[in-house]
Amino acid sequence: MVGNTISHYKILEKLGERASGTVYKAQDTKRDRLVALMFLPIRQKLSESDTVKLKQDATSAALLTHPCICAFYSLKVEKNDYFVVMEFVDGQNLKSSMPIMNNQVAINFAIAICSAFQEAHSNGILHRNLRCSSIIVNAKRRLKILGFGLESLKDVLKLERPARTAEDAAYMSPEQIQGGVVDQRSDVFSLGVLFYHMLSDQLPFRGKDEAAMFSSVQNEQVIPIRQYRPDLAPGFVSVIERALEKRPADRYQSVDEMLAELRHLKRASFSISKVFTRPTGDTRRPVTKPFIRFQGKTAGMPWKKMLPMLIGILVLILLAVVVIRALVSP
Repeated sequence: MVGNTISHYKILEKLGERASGTVYKAQDTKRDRLVALMFLPIRQKLSESDTVKLKQDATSAALLTHPCICAFYSLKVEKNDYFVVMEFVDGQNLKSSMPIMNNQVAINFAIAICSAFQEAHSNGILHRNLRCSSIIVNAKRRLKILGFGLESLKDVLKLERPARTAEDAAYMSPEQIQGGVVDQRSDVFSLGVLFYHMLSDQLPFRGKDEAAMFSSVQNEQVIPIRQYRPDLAPGFVSVIERALEKRPADRYQSVDEMLAELRHLKRASFSISKVFTRPTGDTRRPVTKPFIRFQGKTAGMPWKKMLPMLIGILVLILLAVVVIRALVSP
């Protein structure tokens, strides 16, 4: 496949292979840009109804526009090949940067990710397959989330689900594990797992394989994140704990609510940091050192150095008072 041209895409290299398809890096010769092509594992022609549904879902995914969402350009059909054309994202997945120890960086990442999910949910698109490997961080520390729209394509194609690793299973909400109806709150749960994982490089549940992890997610309490990150801001801990509630009704009911709390947390932490941090290059005296402003040589003189002078002035005033009283006395 590498070196071949399909439609107006010249395939440059193979990026990976997964159950949902094989991904290649390609050159879009028509628009002069790099793209990623995912060839879907379809070996026979789809029915008319499946084709219509596939194109509808692809169109919905293509309408998503957000700086943190990997752009989904189009669904193409060439002979018997069905493939998705996506933005090519150059960078490392989030796991290579974990754990993120700086609270401010972590909060900024969490806000950017939730903002992307807010955009997707407002367009009726769930992710349903979030992992730390779904987040790409480029050299400028900007994020891109992969996978929006792909789960709905898998549903239409009725692709066989592969066996999951324990880590994959840890990101699934209890209702998703049980095969129930999922909504925004399932993605909220996955976001809680992601932020926990991002901050500690540990998962909130324990299990050596898919079955054991499923049991842990559904039945066991979350390992307190403070066990790994005692320095974490209490507000951030609260956000993660609420997102990881087992009952959907106990979680944030939308990513909007979660995002609002994260933004409040950022404002609060920024205000606190301003109190204790002076701007770089500030040459003013620290406010913790008292001083009196006088004109001339005494400007900025500390109290201890001024004390003898003040005592001398006071003595002179008292002597003057005594002299004046002596002069005016009968």
